[in-house]
Amino acid sequence: MPNHVCIITGVSSGLGAELANNLLEDWNTVIGLSRTNNEVIGKDAAAGKYYFYPVDLTHLENIKTVVQNLISAINQYDLDSITLINNAALVTPLKEIHLCSDEEIMKNIQLNLVAPMLLTSTFIRLTSDWRVGRKIVNISSGSGEYPAPSMSLYCSAKAAMNMFSQCIGMEQDQGQAANKVQIYAVDPGMMDTPMQQTARESDMALAKYFADQKAEGNLMDPANVAKQIIKLLRTSVSVNGGLYPACELEE
Repeated sequence: MPNHVCIITGVSSGLGAELANNLLEDWNTVIGLSRTNNEVIGKDAAAGKYYFYPVDLTHLENIKTVVQNLISAINQYDLDSITLINNAALVTPLKEIHLCSDEEIMKNIQLNLVAPMLLTSTFIRLTSDWRVGRKIVNISSGSGEYPAPSMSLYCSAKAAMNMFSQCIGMEQDQGQAANKVQIYAVDPGMMDTPMQQTARESDMALAKYFADQKAEGNLMDPANVAKQIIKLLRTSVSVNGGLYPACELEE
């Protein structure tokens, strides 16, 4: 039986929880990172193995130690692949930039951008001599391509995430490492998640647009999106560092 390990951030709800549950169905080992645990994960997948580590990824000083502890506990010689999915995100604050506090700005960028960068760097470094398949999936957003008022922080962080993925993909392709990391960003589309609920219930101008998408049934089920992302995990992408819309992955 193949042995695959997947580390997922932001597993407490939404897409992260669905990714964890679906991966466990395939006998994978899933390591979940988030501030709070979702005790439902793994309940229906007795054959799977789920490990949860409580961590606040806005506390950047803890990230290196957390990843070191996780990696050191994995037996690389009994492994086929290891994957990091940078899924955790924060959409707030949803207001014009001059109304955002310094703390709100820092917290948003720390979680949406700096934490994935640190996780990626540490992951690549600590598994550099492993002879197993290595992948990193950065969960992006359409907001990374389309600017929106009152969403400057979230949009900017996701746009930076897309560029970061491209740059690391080029580094891996042009580098001398024997076992290159495959990295890419995925735009999951507009999903019916707690984050989307926060947006449509906010005071910003686009709240009505998001509410209309919900009312018109245009929001995707995160469980279905998770299945499409997992299909991509099982393949080799054509462009290392590329951006792949989940809606285009359907058969």
